[in-house]
Amino acid sequence: MSGHDLGFFIAGLLVFFAFALAVQMRILAGIALKRAVRAKFTELDDGKARFAVANAVSGKRELEEGDAAGDAAQWLSAEYPRAIGHVRLARRATFAMGAVLLAVIACWRLTAGGEA
Repeated sequence: MSGHDLGFFIAGLLVFFAFALAVQMRILAGIALKRAVRAKFTELDDGKARFAVANAVSGKRELEEGDAAGDAAQWLSAEYPRAIGHVRLARRATFAMGAVLLAVIACWRLTAGGEA
């Protein structure tokens, strides 16, 4: 393995590690928020609790007030703004690191020259 390949391999590993951390952060923060919603709003089933978390993270006000999922999304936004911000950051990082990983792979292939 040449130094060129080793450099791109290390860069790819670092970017993949950052991508994996962002995915892990999205999953774990989402699970924690879903559990908080289920503890506060016991009438919500698992799917509606996830929907409330997704709605709170997206920041859109698609759900109506008076609806349990809508009330849960508003409660999450008011009660856990930092956790919602972490999920938003992780979502942006997931997309960015995926693009950077593809760019590292493409640059490696384009700069490999005649080597196979």
